[in-house]
Amino acid sequence: MKKSVIALLLLAVLIIIVSPGIIGKLAEDSVSENLNWAAEESGELIVSSEGFDRGWFSSEGQHRVEIGDGSLRAAMSSTDGGMSETPVLLINTHIDHGLIPLSSMSREEGSLAPGLGSAVSTLAIQTPDGESIDLPGTIYSELSLGGDLNSRYVVDAGSHSSNEGEITWQPSTIHIAASAAKSDVTFEGQIGKMTFANAPELVSIDSITFSGTQSSTPYGFHVGDLDMNMGALTTNSGDMAGGGMQGMSVKGSSSVDDGVVSSTVHLEMNQLTIPGFGDIAVIANMDLDGIDAVAFGAVSQRLDELSGSQDPQMLLLTAEEELKDLMAAGMNIGIDQFDVALPMGTVASRVSFEVPKSDRASFEWTSLLLDLVAEIYISVPEPLVQLATSLDPQAGALVGMGYLKKDGSVYVMDARMKKGLLTVNGAPIPIPMGAFQ
Repeated sequence: MKKSVIALLLLAVLIIIVSPGIIGKLAEDSVSENLNWAAEESGELIVSSEGFDRGWFSSEGQHRVEIGDGSLRAAMSSTDGGMSETPVLLINTHIDHGLIPLSSMSREEGSLAPGLGSAVSTLAIQTPDGESIDLPGTIYSELSLGGDLNSRYVVDAGSHSSNEGEITWQPSTIHIAASAAKSDVTFEGQIGKMTFANAPELVSIDSITFSGTQSSTPYGFHVGDLDMNMGALTTNSGDMAGGGMQGMSVKGSSSVDDGVVSSTVHLEMNQLTIPGFGDIAVIANMDLDGIDAVAFGAVSQRLDELSGSQDPQMLLLTAEEELKDLMAAGMNIGIDQFDVALPMGTVASRVSFEVPKSDRASFEWTSLLLDLVAEIYISVPEPLVQLATSLDPQAGALVGMGYLKKDGSVYVMDARMKKGLLTVNGAPIPIPMGAFQ
């Protein structure tokens, strides 16, 4: 009995002493694997290792994350002045490795939890001219035995001043659990209040909370859930009355079931204040379903390849075959509610489009228009119609032609399309023959 106890103790000591050196290499590979997976998922990031200084119980290294060709780089290059070179994100990581990472106990948030290791990372931005700017916050990560990454980005309250003004922020925490093997990510976080001051202007954003999941699909795009809530946003400029927004929330969900894509989105924007005009509020609900996953993936890939194009018409022409595949497979698009509350009343609308499935070999855009089943309903407050008419007399033609019909205190438009026949408020509207060519 004593011999078996001694043997177990010796085995435990051996694991503690020997495992760090073996697992150090696995931990290093796991960090690189997860970073490279994240870069591949984004499609626009390039990750490179600046090397690891691997010790027996701990290792240190640096990774560079650069923006490759794609929509993000194109957007940054299209801003005023453009950017021939983009900033680089530097990730400096210290890993305490071993089945039981004893060395991690000498630092903040160390853990003895079994795994490939426990890591702490700091971030910096390297500007095109070579200057390195440290970013606030620290990332604490645990690498599981299966290589999954569980990270927490923790930012304490602080501020930063420069010639361009001052930024202040309250504590923030972001939690991300990533599995390169399963190709999915779960995230949640709370970003504390931030202010941006550049006299005499001041912008303030209350806390932002969010949570969600994201998973890869074999079709080349991602699906998942998102729930985000943003607090009040206020802007002030000297003695001028400020604008802002009381809050905004976005909830969305997308999935693929048996090769068919479905998605829902709910948006609420509360009291957006526009100086000199008044307050605006928006509520919207949108549903998409019946979308062929293969065709949607092909269109997404084509649009990604053309993301740098500045010519939308050329972009659509280049992706025409993929778009035909998508439309021939059929789909349903519905905006059940899109209400915009204005000082003069609420503009309410709803839209639905049903594209029936058709033979791809004989598909033409003219057949799409003939097969389309659609409905557009809009209700506009009478004061808003009167204002539009006073500003532009041509707006009154919409009423005179029957496109807007008075119904109590509002004007409505009820447009329907079926089998190539368009009606507006019950009256048939001729469609030019050129629309079918």
